[in-house]
Amino acid sequence: MSTKSKRKLLWSVVLAALLVTWLPYFGIFNSASMVMGLPQPLAVMIASNVVLTICVILIYPLYFKPFIRKLEEKPLHEEGVK
Repeated sequence: MSTKSKRKLLWSVVLAALLVTWLPYFGIFNSASMVMGLPQPLAVMIASNVVLTICVILIYPLYFKPFIRKLEEKPLHEEGVK
């Protein structure tokens, strides 16, 4: 899987998880039932926040590590040059 397709997949998962966090406000996943001892809206929020946290951890190597490598190869300014 190429880096570009990994990025697209990751951002689509982020957008889907963000959409799921808003569903209880619109009456979806907003019943009074319990899921593992938690009210359903809270369980949905916690699950989507876990997914978003994992996505944030995965964003680091996809975006910031290549950026740091490029900066090491070609710094923004040279030492001693004014």
